[in-house]
Amino acid sequence: MIKNPFAKSEPEIKRRKNPKGEYSHLDTKELLFAVKESAHSTHRANLDILLDIFLERYDARQQELDNLNRELEERIEIEVNIGKANHKRYEQQAKMAAIGEMIDAVAHQWKQPLNALSMMSEMLDSDFEDGLVDKAYVDELTKNTQVQIEHMVTTLNEFRNFFRPKNNKKSFGIKRCVQSVMLLVNDEFMKNNISINIQSEKEILIHGIENEFKHLVLNIINNAKDAFNERDIGERNIFINFYQEENFIHVDIEDDAGGIPLHVINDIFKPEVTTKEVGKGTGIGLYMSMQIAQKLGGTLSVKNTDNGALFKLKIPL
Repeated sequence: MIKNPFAKSEPEIKRRKNPKGEYSHLDTKELLFAVKESAHSTHRANLDILLDIFLERYDARQQELDNLNRELEERIEIEVNIGKANHKRYEQQAKMAAIGEMIDAVAHQWKQPLNALSMMSEMLDSDFEDGLVDKAYVDELTKNTQVQIEHMVTTLNEFRNFFRPKNNKKSFGIKRCVQSVMLLVNDEFMKNNISINIQSEKEILIHGIENEFKHLVLNIINNAKDAFNERDIGERNIFINFYQEENFIHVDIEDDAGGIPLHVINDIFKPEVTTKEVGKGTGIGLYMSMQIAQKLGGTLSVKNTDNGALFKLKIPL
C-alpha cells in the first residue's frame, strides 16, 4: 500500500511523566532513601512528590493504628463488662451458698435449746402433778428457760448481722470476729466432731468490712469440714492463729484434712474450681475469699502441710 505523501500525519501525543506513579511502588525504606538522595541533590523537583507520598503513607498507617486502638478499646470495654458481670454472678452464687450453709447452722444451733425447752415443759407438767412445783422451782425453771432463749436470740442476731449489707470499713478484732463465726457453726462442727482451736491469746485489730472477713473465715473452715467428711478422717482439728510480724498482720488457718490435690492447688482460688464431687460444690467460696483478701489490701495463699492444708492471709498494716 502506497502512503499518501499529502495526507496529514496524526499528531504525536506526548504524555507527561508521572513521578508520583513512578515512586509509589517503593517500600518505606526505599522511599526514605529517595527522599534523602533528593534532598542532597541539586535537582530537587521531585522532593515534594516524595514527601507527599511519604506523608500519605504515614497518614494511612496512622489511621490504621487509630482504628485498631478503637477496636482494642471496644474489646477491652466489652471484656471488662463481662468480667464485672461474672464477678457479680460469682458474688451472688457465693452469697446464696453461704445463706444455705448458715441456715443449716442456725437450725443446728436452735435444735439443742428447743429440745431443752420441750423437756422443761414436760418436766413442769409432770412435777406439778407430783406436787414438786414451788417458788424456788419456778425461779429455777424461769432462769434455765431464759438461758436457752438468750442463746437462740444471740444466734439469730449473729445470723442477721452476718448477711446485713455493710459497706463502711471500720476497725474490728480478729479474735472476736472468729469467735462470732464459731458461735454460728459450733453445733454443726460438734456434730461432725471437728474441733476449732484459736491459738492466739492477744486480740489484733484490722481495718475493713467485718462481715466480709467472717465470710472469708467461714469459707475456709467449711471447706475443711467437707474435706473431713469426704475422706472420713477420724482426728479432726482446725487451728486458727493470728499474729503481727514486721509491717503485716498474718492469719493462718490450718487443718488436718489431708490437703488439697496437687492438680488443682495452683488454681484453687480461680472461679468454679472445686475439689468436691459434681453437684456438691460451686468453686466460688475460695474465689470470693481471695477477692475479700484483696479488698483488705492483702493476699491469700495456700500450701499443703504434712497432714492437711494451711491457708495464709497476709494484710499490710
